[in-house]
Amino acid sequence: MPLETLILDILTFFCIYAIFTMSLNFQMGYTGIFNLGLYLPIIAGAMIVAYVPNRLAMQIYNITGLDFIENNAIVITQLREHLQRDPTTSMFLLLITLLLVIIVSAIIGYVVAHPALRLPANYLALFTLCIAETGRVISTQTYWIAGGPVGIAIIVPFWWLPNPYYGTAIFTILVSILIFLIYIKLSNSPFGRVLKAIRENQDTAESIGHNVSLIKKEVMVISSIFLGIGGALHAFDMGAVIADGYNRVDFSFWPWLMLIVGGAGNNVGVLLGTFILVLMRRIMITSKHYFASFLPFDVIWLEPILLSIMLALTLIYRSEGILPEKVTKKKKTE
Repeated sequence: MPLETLILDILTFFCIYAIFTMSLNFQMGYTGIFNLGLYLPIIAGAMIVAYVPNRLAMQIYNITGLDFIENNAIVITQLREHLQRDPTTSMFLLLITLLLVIIVSAIIGYVVAHPALRLPANYLALFTLCIAETGRVISTQTYWIAGGPVGIAIIVPFWWLPNPYYGTAIFTILVSILIFLIYIKLSNSPFGRVLKAIRENQDTAESIGHNVSLIKKEVMVISSIFLGIGGALHAFDMGAVIADGYNRVDFSFWPWLMLIVGGAGNNVGVLLGTFILVLMRRIMITSKHYFASFLPFDVIWLEPILLSIMLALTLIYRSEGILPEKVTKKKKTE
């Protein structure tokens, strides 16, 4: 892989995972919502990308007599020929898809929050994990959405550019910057201070008039929207959707590790932790075959083993993260 392609690949994946970890930080780091089912709206975003724009493009270009799943390669080839010459339709499909992702992800966040936020933290974590696993199993076994466990190729909204991969990467970077700025704005606003008050002592926050249940639902809805967008961007970047690939390890446990390594409650720390682990993972993926002859086990297990080791070392030696949350001290008045 050329160096510039590797750098862009790392940067793109960093931006996608930054969306995931910033959303998790908004839930856990600021509000104290213990969510292990982080990947449910991510799955929803990817499934919408797999289903909606492709079928809609087939209708627009009157491609009939072919099934998108069964004749995936043929249909994608025909759609690419059309979309390479039609940037207007490509951007229309992109906007429609993202709008649907926002709506569906917001609904998921609200529906999950309604029963979940009444549970204690440990039961909340198990509930969100179980419901996310249910979503993964349903999407994997529902063949007509995204080809089941086999997966499908999908259209890319930037085929009309000379280099579609660069176009997708730049779009992903711009969207992630916008989401980062929104999270920073929310975190530094009075709303962000209310979230920290709820995290520290929910009863005290309620006693001074804050509707804790409503605020937590708002946090779940906002973060679910951005997680769904992240899932859609990941699907577009990959150019394919394999439902079973959106699992708890890659899209929940790794973001949790990034949050812990960087420092929960600190947006800059979370980004730093995300960058370190994304860099490590992408280099490992592209060069892990070099380690095969030195390992006493199959090299495919190297990544989860390193995940476990890094998590253990972080919790033992730096439990607050590389950049822990800054404690705001009120100035004394004389």
